[in-house]
Amino acid sequence: MHSQNITPIRPAPRTPYHSLGGDATMRIPEWAQHRSVYRSAGRTLYVVETDTLPEARRDLARLDRAGWNVAVESDGAAARIALSRAA
Repeated sequence: MHSQNITPIRPAPRTPYHSLGGDATMRIPEWAQHRSVYRSAGRTLYVVETDTLPEARRDLARLDRAGWNVAVESDGAAARIALSRAA
């Protein structure tokens, strides 16, 4: 049998906060002032409210690139952000 260099498949981060952190760590950004989690069959929804949407923009773009569905309802600097990913 031949040995091969096999790269293990990394599972998707469990939460958006794991996606923002490194490896298995979590990072809850300061802009995420009010956080809620809703679970249903096959999907978890994270709702984040912030008064500082401009501060969140870079992190939200990072989450979008990481495969999270990012939906933002904003009123100026204040926003309600929904983050989800199919399980």
